[in-house]
Amino acid sequence: AHERILYEQILRRFENEVPVSQQLLFPHTVVLTPGDYSLVKELLPHFEQMGFGIKMFSKNTIAIDGVPPDLRSGSEQKIVEDILALYKEYSQRGQSDARDNLAKSFSCKAAIKAGDALNGEEMRSLLGQLFQTKMPYVCPHGRPVVLKISIEELDRRFGRT
Repeated sequence: AHERILYEQILRRFENEVPVSQQLLFPHTVVLTPGDYSLVKELLPHFEQMGFGIKMFSKNTIAIDGVPPDLRSGSEQKIVEDILALYKEYSQRGQSDARDNLAKSFSCKAAIKAGDALNGEEMRSLLGQLFQTKMPYVCPHGRPVVLKISIEELDRRFGRT
């Protein structure tokens, strides 16, 4: 559910071209492989539209000084590295739309994970946001988010038939 929400938020940011960013108090310096450094340089406008503030330095080093507001703090470096890895994987599969690949990569890596604790209000908020999306029934990768189970099926599973 959270993946779908984040995915559509990022796509809207790409369409509206109005980046929303949360500035970090202390920038994170990250040393990348030469290939990843080149990829960040190539995708920098898209990263900025997503809400990342990235400064390019020499010797394969970047500084992350801003992040999308929906990103959990403390995960900035890992998220950028994970986004690059997934982006490359999608590109190798022949998925060539850079914006869509980045949106999918970001939503996958920044979303709430299975087992993460949420309180009741957070759960209700997540469901409310999910049903405001264009396609609330599947994640960006096509996996189901919502399943319809009949009363008969529930009864059968709980031995009430």
